[in-house]
Amino acid sequence: MKIAKTSLLRRTQFGNPILRTKARQLAKSEILSPVIKKLITDMRYTLAYKKYGVGLAAPQIGQGVALCIIEIKPTKLRPKLPKSKWASLIVVNPKIVKVYGRRQQVYEGCISFAEVFAKVPRHKKIRVKYLNEKAATHQKDFKGLVAQVLQHEIDHLNGILFVDKVKDTSSYMTAAEYKKRIVKNKKQSTKNKKQNTISADNDK
Repeated sequence: MKIAKTSLLRRTQFGNPILRTKARQLAKSEILSPVIKKLITDMRYTLAYKKYGVGLAAPQIGQGVALCIIEIKPTKLRPKLPKSKWASLIVVNPKIVKVYGRRQQVYEGCISFAEVFAKVPRHKKIRVKYLNEKAATHQKDFKGLVAQVLQHEIDHLNGILFVDKVKDTSSYMTAAEYKKRIVKNKKQSTKNKKQNTISADNDK
């Protein structure tokens, strides 16, 4: 049997109509088909090779189907991430069925916008019903960064972009400015906390 070559997929960018179109739900037989299996493989390969980010929805690479992948790994911007077995996910036909608590403003970017970041209101914890790559049904609670990424990608499947949800328009900034101001401040804050902990231990 001939094995299809893994392909790099081209991203769709802001202004492309597919990003404003609700994705089509996949039947279980489709999920198990060679076409969707290859799409999943190619999406994972593209996300890793291009280092686009932590998630990718099918409409972002020109495919109008309700499928997204989550791949959260440590990077220079996020060197120390909380460990989670759900940091690598294939999510098909997802639906948020429950949210917990009030939404909080968190910074987000998007590969379809390239170089733009802004604050978006997101729930810290959500419950999602979805199918995996084997067409098995799951319903699970997700929190933290995984929950944030899922909300972002599920929005994509509904034709919603993160800029649609920005309330604080003064929070818009370029990727360079985000790295300089936000990421640098986070690193400094973490460093200060460590130093304070060490000082406290030495005082005992």
